[in-house]
Amino acid sequence: MTNLGTAATAEETRGWPHGPTSFERRRGNALTRVVAGAIGIPIVLGAVWLGGWAFFIFVSLAIIGAMLEFYWIVEAKGARPHKLLGVVFGLLLAFVFFHGVSDAFLSNTLGVGASSDPVYVPRLVAIVSIIIVLVVSCLIVEMRRDDAAPIINNSTTILGVVYVGLFLATVIGIRQLFSDDPLMIAYVNSALDLPAGRDVVARYGAYMVMAVLVTIWICDSAAYYVGRAMGRHKMAPSISPKKTWEGGIGGAVFAIATMITFQQLLLDFLSIGNAIVLGLIVGILGQVGDLAESHLKRDAGVKDSSQLIPGHGGVFDRFDSLMFVAPLVYLYLTIIAATA
Repeated sequence: MTNLGTAATAEETRGWPHGPTSFERRRGNALTRVVAGAIGIPIVLGAVWLGGWAFFIFVSLAIIGAMLEFYWIVEAKGARPHKLLGVVFGLLLAFVFFHGVSDAFLSNTLGVGASSDPVYVPRLVAIVSIIIVLVVSCLIVEMRRDDAAPIINNSTTILGVVYVGLFLATVIGIRQLFSDDPLMIAYVNSALDLPAGRDVVARYGAYMVMAVLVTIWICDSAAYYVGRAMGRHKMAPSISPKKTWEGGIGGAVFAIATMITFQQLLLDFLSIGNAIVLGLIVGILGQVGDLAESHLKRDAGVKDSSQLIPGHGGVFDRFDSLMFVAPLVYLYLTIIAATA
């Protein structure tokens, strides 16, 4: 194990998947990215469309993969996070946002929230409770270690749970808002002048998650190509030397245009103003999320979080933008539903 403050290469870090696949070595990175995307995108969108347990399991697997990769990154700096403890609590947070089990459990067993309350009432209680128990558990477990760095070990464990586990879990919350939040259901029914009921509204959860994902993908591609064509002013040269302000602005513009397109075609309960705000959230915070992960990897001396997804790096690499975008989209949707 390296000393604190000393970066290690991916190969030196225990448990780190590294190196290109044999297909990538033979066919090159570009073709590998295309093939992996052609396989991965239908799987992601299929899980989103199915919802329920399928989407819950998909997001849970993403949380496990991204959290382990985050912990491997901080291990390259010499930290010893409690990986198993962190992953367990990250999955507990995903469970909280899964309406089919968690809301009934929270309301009936813990006595918080009622069937007419917004879903975020019992969920907020559960999230705060989980974080409190996590902090106490980390402190207790760390005392049983013969380790001279309890601060960095506990801090990185908790950061992984919140940054990766909680932030990604809100994607489940977005998917389920239109199925189990009475305020959101009433808001959509009112906006579309529909009779009260959940069957018609529920499909908008899938549309919203798809809109967020596709907008992130288009924003990322637009920022890259606009930056290559017009980029002159570096955005954060010490973190990501290739990113430019011109590319960032181009990505944000395309993000707004993409979200407006979804609003016109599928998300007709939203106003144009709502679509613009959501486009700005994705266009700005998605790029900030990418920079945040790049900053962590640069500090640890790591290029990719792993090579789990051929040609695309790791799970953490693929969902870094979503981790910043999803919580704000979830909060924005709950706010417009509650204040309508």
